Amino acid sequence: MYVNFEAGNKAYKLRLNTKNTVALEKSLGCNPLGIFDASGETLPPVTTLVTVLHASLQQYQHGISLNDTYDIFDAYLEEHSVDEFIFIVLDIYRESGLIPKEAETEKN
Repeated sequence: MYVNFEAGNKAYKLRLNTKNTVALEKSLGCNPLGIFDASGETLPPVTTLVTVLHASLQQYQHGISLNDTYDIFDAYLEEHSVDEFIFIVLDIYRESGLIPKEAETEKN
């Protein structure tokens, strides 16, 4: 139960466990879901996205610093955009149980 994430030809496993979710809440000053505005038209600040990435790296990549996370995010941005990273955040939230996983389609 994690999100596969690639940046700079390196693979990472992203997931928020309870400990890292609480740390993320403290860093953000709000519930992690609060980073999205109600209209869905405003992107969260890059600072917030990097903070989410840093927290989600901690479970499987022990000891990655915030400075390392900046480099990982820079590597991601070499081939992607900030708005594409929003989908990664949503995947992290789904896999971590913060938002419901999309219902599977029924098989006939």
